[in-house]
Amino acid sequence: MKITFYIIAIMLLAQSCNGDDDAQQNSEPTLNTTWSLINVSGGFAGVDDDFESGIITWHFNNEASEITVINNDTSNAIHSGYASGTYTYEVITTPNDTTLVIGNTDLKITTLTSSQLILDEGMISDGFQYTFSR
Repeated sequence: MKITFYIIAIMLLAQSCNGDDDAQQNSEPTLNTTWSLINVSGGFAGVDDDFESGIITWHFNNEASEITVINNDTSNAIHSGYASGTYTYEVITTPNDTTLVIGNTDLKITTLTSSQLILDEGMISDGFQYTFSR
């Protein structure tokens, strides 16, 4: 009787196991999502403004190569990024870096993780650094 019970228990355990646990999950970070602008720093004036998550969002659509910016900032920030609207973009990858081009503006992607995105216009042009979170 005990042997029959153990055989049935082992069979049930074996049935509950499946192979999809071994499937690779795509954990590579991507722009193709909505990001909240949480900080803008730099520029000639030495800006360092924080924003509450969700006040300024950038939604990247990789298929259309468009960014939809919703900027609901009502603070007195010197610079809060782009105005609300839809912008086309291009991502250019070289062996040294990856650049996001929006119109005539080059933004170097210095950090891209599943939860953080940092874009930098560069110190040479007294540009801004934009920090986003998801």
